[in-house]
Amino acid sequence: MPTGVVTSYNPHKGWGFIECNGQDVFVNKRECGGFCLAKGMQVEFGLAQGEKGSHATGVRVLVAPEEALYHGEIKSFNMSKGFGFIGCEAFPGQDVFLFKSAVYGGFVPEGGLCKFKATMEEKGPAATDVQLLGDTKGYGKGDMWGFGMWGKGFGKGKGKSKGGPRVDPSLKVWIGNLPEGSRWKDLQEHMEKAGKTKWCEVFEGKGKGTGTVAYTSTEDVATAISTLNGSIFAGASIQVDPWVKAPREEA
Repeated sequence: MPTGVVTSYNPHKGWGFIECNGQDVFVNKRECGGFCLAKGMQVEFGLAQGEKGSHATGVRVLVAPEEALYHGEIKSFNMSKGFGFIGCEAFPGQDVFLFKSAVYGGFVPEGGLCKFKATMEEKGPAATDVQLLGDTKGYGKGDMWGFGMWGKGFGKGKGKSKGGPRVDPSLKVWIGNLPEGSRWKDLQEHMEKAGKTKWCEVFEGKGKGTGTVAYTSTEDVATAISTLNGSIFAGASIQVDPWVKAPREEA
Protein backbone atom coordinates (compact mmCIF):
# COMPACT_ATOMS: atom_id res chain seq x y z
CA MET A 1 0.00 0.00 0.00
CA PRO A 2 1.25 3.52 -0.74
CA THR A 3 2.21 5.87 2.07
CA GLY A 4 1.97 9.63 2.21
CA VAL A 5 1.80 12.72 4.37
CA VAL A 6 -1.36 14.65 5.17
CA THR A 7 -0.96 18.14 3.70
CA SER A 8 -4.32 19.49 4.87
CA TYR A 9 -7.35 18.24 6.76
CA ASN A 10 -10.46 20.02 8.02
CA PRO A 11 -11.87 18.03 10.98
CA HIS A 12 -15.07 20.09 10.95
CA LYS A 13 -15.85 19.04 7.37
CA GLY A 14 -14.10 15.68 7.51
CA TRP A 15 -11.93 15.84 4.43
CA GLY A 16 -8.50 16.86 3.24
CA PHE A 17 -5.54 15.83 1.09
CA ILE A 18 -2.59 13.45 1.29
CA GLU A 19 0.62 14.05 -0.66
CA CYS A 20 1.94 10.91 -2.32
CA ASN A 21 4.71 10.90 -4.91
CA GLY A 22 4.15 14.57 -5.67
CA GLN A 23 0.39 14.20 -6.15
CA ASP A 24 -2.47 15.33 -3.91
CA VAL A 25 -4.91 12.55 -3.03
CA PHE A 26 -8.35 13.42 -1.66
CA VAL A 27 -9.31 11.78 1.64
CA ASN A 28 -12.66 11.61 3.43
CA LYS A 29 -13.08 10.70 7.09
CA ARG A 30 -15.32 7.79 6.07
CA GLU A 31 -12.15 6.02 4.92
CA CYS A 32 -10.20 6.63 8.14
CA GLY A 33 -11.78 4.04 10.43
CA GLY A 34 -12.62 6.53 13.18
CA PHE A 35 -9.24 8.26 13.15
CA CYS A 36 -8.97 12.02 12.68
CA LEU A 37 -6.15 13.18 10.42
CA ALA A 38 -3.92 16.21 10.98
CA LYS A 39 -1.42 18.09 8.85
CA GLY A 40 1.98 16.37 8.78
CA MET A 41 0.63 12.98 9.84
CA GLN A 42 2.02 9.94 8.02
CA VAL A 43 -0.55 7.50 6.67
CA GLU A 44 -0.86 4.31 4.67
CA PHE A 45 -3.78 3.92 2.28
CA GLY A 46 -5.27 2.38 -0.80
CA LEU A 47 -6.07 4.26 -3.99
CA ALA A 48 -9.29 4.38 -5.96
CA GLN A 49 -10.30 6.40 -9.00
CA GLY A 50 -13.47 8.49 -9.15
CA GLU A 51 -15.00 11.04 -11.49
CA LYS A 52 -13.01 13.84 -9.85
CA GLY A 53 -9.72 11.98 -9.60
CA SER A 54 -8.03 9.64 -7.15
CA HIS A 55 -9.08 9.29 -3.52
CA ALA A 56 -7.73 7.40 -0.56
CA THR A 57 -9.35 4.25 0.83
CA GLY A 58 -8.71 2.20 3.96
CA VAL A 59 -6.51 4.87 5.52
CA ARG A 60 -4.26 3.70 8.36
CA VAL A 61 -2.56 6.27 10.58
CA LEU A 62 1.16 5.69 11.23
CA VAL A 63 1.54 7.36 14.63
CA ALA A 64 2.07 6.22 18.22
CA PRO A 65 -1.22 5.41 19.99
CA GLU A 66 -0.80 8.29 22.45
CA GLU A 67 -0.48 10.74 19.53
CA ALA A 68 -3.47 9.46 17.55
CA LEU A 69 -6.56 11.62 17.03
CA TYR A 70 -10.07 10.24 16.69
CA HIS A 71 -13.46 11.29 15.32
CA GLY A 72 -16.39 10.52 17.58
CA GLU A 73 -19.95 11.32 18.61
CA ILE A 74 -21.02 12.04 22.18
CA LYS A 75 -23.54 9.27 22.82
CA SER A 76 -24.52 10.25 26.34
CA PHE A 77 -23.52 12.69 29.05
CA ASN A 78 -24.74 13.17 32.62
CA MET A 79 -24.19 16.84 33.49
CA SER A 80 -24.87 16.34 37.20
CA LYS A 81 -22.23 13.61 37.46
CA GLY A 82 -19.88 15.18 34.92
CA PHE A 83 -19.20 12.17 32.73
CA GLY A 84 -20.50 10.36 29.67
CA PHE A 85 -19.45 8.28 26.67
CA ILE A 86 -18.24 8.78 23.09
CA GLY A 87 -18.88 6.38 20.25
CA CYS A 88 -15.97 5.93 17.85
CA GLU A 89 -15.42 3.56 14.93
CA ALA A 90 -11.79 3.06 16.01
CA PHE A 91 -13.01 1.38 19.21
CA PRO A 92 -15.50 -1.25 17.97
CA GLY A 93 -17.71 -2.83 20.58
CA GLN A 94 -16.84 -0.37 23.32
CA ASP A 95 -17.56 3.23 24.26
CA VAL A 96 -14.93 5.79 25.17
CA PHE A 97 -15.27 7.24 28.66
CA LEU A 98 -15.62 11.03 28.71
CA PHE A 99 -15.09 13.28 31.71
CA LYS A 100 -16.28 16.90 31.62
CA SER A 101 -12.84 18.33 32.35
CA ALA A 102 -11.51 16.75 29.14
CA VAL A 103 -13.73 19.03 27.00
CA TYR A 104 -12.57 22.51 26.12
CA GLY A 105 -15.19 24.94 27.43
CA GLY A 106 -16.88 22.30 29.60
CA PHE A 107 -20.11 22.15 27.58
CA VAL A 108 -20.93 18.64 26.36
CA PRO A 109 -23.99 18.28 24.08
CA GLU A 110 -25.33 14.79 23.47
CA GLY A 111 -25.05 14.02 19.76
CA GLY A 112 -22.16 16.44 19.41
CA LEU A 113 -19.42 15.50 16.98
CA CYS A 114 -15.90 15.77 18.31
CA LYS A 115 -12.25 14.94 17.85
CA PHE A 116 -10.16 13.64 20.72
CA LYS A 117 -7.15 11.72 21.94
CA ALA A 118 -7.45 8.62 24.09
CA THR A 119 -5.62 6.83 26.84
CA MET A 120 -6.14 3.18 27.77
CA GLU A 121 -7.33 2.85 31.34
CA GLU A 122 -8.11 -0.25 33.39
CA LYS A 123 -11.77 -0.19 32.34
CA GLY A 124 -11.17 0.80 28.72
CA PRO A 125 -10.38 3.86 26.61
CA ALA A 126 -10.82 7.35 28.08
CA ALA A 127 -11.00 10.55 26.04
CA THR A 128 -8.62 13.49 26.49
CA ASP A 129 -8.25 16.83 24.68
CA VAL A 130 -11.83 16.71 23.41
CA GLN A 131 -12.80 19.37 20.86
CA LEU A 132 -16.35 19.81 19.62
CA LEU A 133 -16.62 20.02 15.86
CA GLY A 134 -18.84 21.86 13.42
CA ASP A 135 -22.09 20.57 11.95
CA THR A 136 -23.04 19.21 15.37
CA LYS A 137 -26.28 17.27 15.28
CA GLY A 138 -29.38 18.81 16.78
CA TYR A 139 -28.49 22.48 16.45
CA GLY A 140 -30.03 23.32 13.12
CA LYS A 141 -28.77 23.25 9.57
CA GLY A 142 -25.73 25.42 9.03
CA ASP A 143 -25.04 26.03 12.73
CA MET A 144 -21.65 25.00 14.05
CA TRP A 145 -20.27 24.71 17.55
CA GLY A 146 -16.80 25.52 18.70
CA PHE A 147 -15.46 24.54 22.10
CA GLY A 148 -18.60 24.91 24.16
CA MET A 149 -21.16 27.55 25.07
CA TRP A 150 -18.60 30.15 26.03
CA GLY A 151 -16.05 29.22 23.39
CA LYS A 152 -15.46 29.61 19.73
CA GLY A 153 -17.81 31.69 17.64
CA PHE A 154 -20.26 32.74 20.38
CA GLY A 155 -21.24 36.38 20.08
CA LYS A 156 -20.42 39.12 22.57
CA GLY A 157 -22.55 39.63 25.65
CA LYS A 158 -21.87 36.13 26.98
CA GLY A 159 -19.21 37.02 29.48
CA LYS A 160 -16.20 36.89 27.22
CA SER A 161 -15.98 39.73 24.74
CA LYS A 162 -15.30 43.41 25.32
CA GLY A 163 -16.72 44.24 21.93
CA GLY A 164 -14.89 45.25 18.81
CA PRO A 165 -15.45 45.88 15.13
CA ARG A 166 -17.91 43.77 13.17
CA VAL A 167 -15.81 41.33 11.17
CA ASP A 168 -16.77 38.74 8.58
CA PRO A 169 -16.45 35.36 10.38
CA SER A 170 -14.42 34.04 7.45
CA LEU A 171 -11.68 36.51 8.42
CA LYS A 172 -11.45 35.33 12.03
CA VAL A 173 -9.79 32.45 13.86
CA TRP A 174 -10.55 30.99 17.27
CA ILE A 175 -7.60 30.45 19.59
CA GLY A 176 -7.61 27.99 22.49
CA ASN A 177 -5.33 26.86 25.30
CA LEU A 178 -4.04 30.36 26.00
CA PRO A 179 -1.99 30.37 29.21
CA GLU A 180 -3.13 32.41 32.19
CA GLY A 181 -2.04 36.03 32.01
CA SER A 182 -1.95 36.15 28.20
CA ARG A 183 -2.03 39.70 26.83
CA TRP A 184 -3.73 40.61 23.58
CA LYS A 185 -0.74 42.61 22.36
CA ASP A 186 1.61 39.64 22.77
CA LEU A 187 -0.92 37.33 21.12
CA GLN A 188 -1.33 39.72 18.21
CA GLU A 189 2.43 39.80 17.66
CA HIS A 190 2.50 35.99 17.63
CA MET A 191 -0.45 35.68 15.25
CA GLU A 192 0.98 38.21 12.80
CA LYS A 193 3.50 35.57 11.80
CA ALA A 194 0.69 34.43 9.49
CA GLY A 195 -0.37 37.84 8.18
CA LYS A 196 -1.60 41.30 9.06
CA THR A 197 -4.20 41.34 11.82
CA LYS A 198 -6.84 44.02 12.36
CA TRP A 199 -8.28 42.88 15.69
CA CYS A 200 -7.11 40.71 18.55
CA GLU A 201 -8.81 39.85 21.83
CA VAL A 202 -8.08 37.59 24.78
CA PHE A 203 -11.38 36.57 26.35
CA GLU A 204 -12.14 36.80 30.04
CA GLY A 205 -14.74 35.30 32.36
CA LYS A 206 -16.14 32.00 31.15
CA GLY A 207 -14.16 32.36 27.94
CA LYS A 208 -10.90 32.44 29.87
CA GLY A 209 -8.12 30.64 28.06
CA THR A 210 -9.48 31.46 24.61
CA GLY A 211 -9.34 34.39 22.23
CA THR A 212 -9.79 35.53 18.66
CA VAL A 213 -7.88 37.29 15.92
CA ALA A 214 -9.25 38.91 12.77
CA TYR A 215 -7.15 39.03 9.61
CA THR A 216 -7.45 41.12 6.46
CA SER A 217 -7.81 38.16 4.09
CA THR A 218 -9.02 34.58 4.05
CA GLU A 219 -5.59 33.56 2.77
CA ASP A 220 -4.04 34.81 6.03
CA VAL A 221 -6.70 32.91 7.98
CA ALA A 222 -5.78 29.69 6.16
CA THR A 223 -2.08 30.35 6.80
CA ALA A 224 -2.70 30.93 10.50
CA ILE A 225 -4.65 27.68 10.86
CA SER A 226 -2.10 25.63 8.96
CA THR A 227 1.05 27.13 10.50
CA LEU A 228 0.15 28.37 13.98
CA ASN A 229 -2.12 25.58 15.21
CA GLY A 230 0.05 23.80 17.78
CA SER A 231 2.58 26.63 17.85
CA ILE A 232 4.13 27.69 21.16
CA PHE A 233 2.87 30.93 22.69
CA ALA A 234 4.01 32.00 26.17
CA GLY A 235 5.16 28.45 26.84
CA ALA A 236 1.90 26.76 25.80
CA SER A 237 0.88 24.91 22.65
CA ILE A 238 -2.12 26.88 21.39
CA GLN A 239 -4.98 25.76 19.15
CA VAL A 240 -5.94 27.79 16.11
CA ASP A 241 -9.16 26.87 14.31
CA PRO A 242 -11.76 28.49 12.05
CA TRP A 243 -14.24 30.79 13.76
CA VAL A 244 -17.59 29.07 13.49
CA LYS A 245 -21.17 29.95 14.33
CA ALA A 246 -22.98 28.88 17.46
CA PRO A 247 -26.72 28.19 17.35
CA ARG A 248 -29.09 31.09 17.88
CA GLU A 249 -30.85 31.34 21.20
CA GLU A 250 -34.62 31.06 21.18
CA ALA A 251 -36.43 34.24 22.12
